[in-house]
Amino acid sequence: MLSISCARKHGAAAARRPKRRLLSAALCAGFLFAADPAVALTRDEVARVAELIAALQPDFGPFAYDEEIVAEWFERDAADRRLIRAAGFTAESWKTAVGETFRGLAALAPQSEIDALRAKLDAGAGGLATLNAAQKAEALQALRAEFERMLAFRTEGARFADTVRPLAPRLKAILDTSSD
Repeated sequence: MLSISCARKHGAAAARRPKRRLLSAALCAGFLFAADPAVALTRDEVARVAELIAALQPDFGPFAYDEEIVAEWFERDAADRRLIRAAGFTAESWKTAVGETFRGLAALAPQSEIDALRAKLDAGAGGLATLNAAQKAEALQALRAEFERMLAFRTEGARFADTVRPLAPRLKAILDTSSD
């Protein structure tokens, strides 16, 4: 009787092992994907990004977020003053910190600003009267696609918004000053 009981017990346990392994593997994979290192943006990094943009704008001109502009600013600074490296950034960490900062800033934009931007886009469609129908459709499609990319950028920034929020007024002031 004991041997039958042990066989049943061990047989059942052996049958559960693949399920446990599968569950463990799924759990580990979940942790790997959930542990997004990009969420590690710190308030200090946001502050350094803001200060660096403010310090470099007089030489580099107005800042507008774009990955190519971020890379260009790093290269130009590396060839001259090296402020970005002195602040502790590598080319990759600079790109990441600036990208996350501006995504967070976009996420903080009030819905009314997004709605106003959409209204401008829709109103601007009327200014395409000189284009033929095919050109107008293509231009509208490009504008709408760009607007959708901006909305996605804003959505991606939600996870950085709380980190950026305390420095948002400073960032906006720096950007407003540069566009004057």
